[in-house]
Amino acid sequence: MHYVSGHTMRDLGSFVLLRSQGAQPFQPLVEIPVTDQERFVPQRTFTYLDGETQIGGSYRYEILARTTDGYTSAPSNQVSFTRVMPHKNLNQQHVGLPRPASPLQTDSR
Repeated sequence: MHYVSGHTMRDLGSFVLLRSQGAQPFQPLVEIPVTDQERFVPQRTFTYLDGETQIGGSYRYEILARTTDGYTSAPSNQVSFTRVMPHKNLNQQHVGLPRPASPLQTDSR
């Protein structure tokens, strides 16, 4: 990770995911620790699946970064969505495991 100035960030401690439901204020949902600062190849992406959303619910999310010495960044851009029921797949022929490729044909000449 890098600061805006381009210097390497070595004191990033965690990301805090904030969630708001509807028009409610943002509340901390989860803190994701960053523990790989000394690794040869630090982790570049982080993921989290919010398993507490409800069908029909509208949600907004922001992320904060926290340093190991307690500084907190400004919030990220907002992401918003409304959870809907997944569509039924009417074309069932494409659902399932992939089929193995047919054996290679060799030229018997």
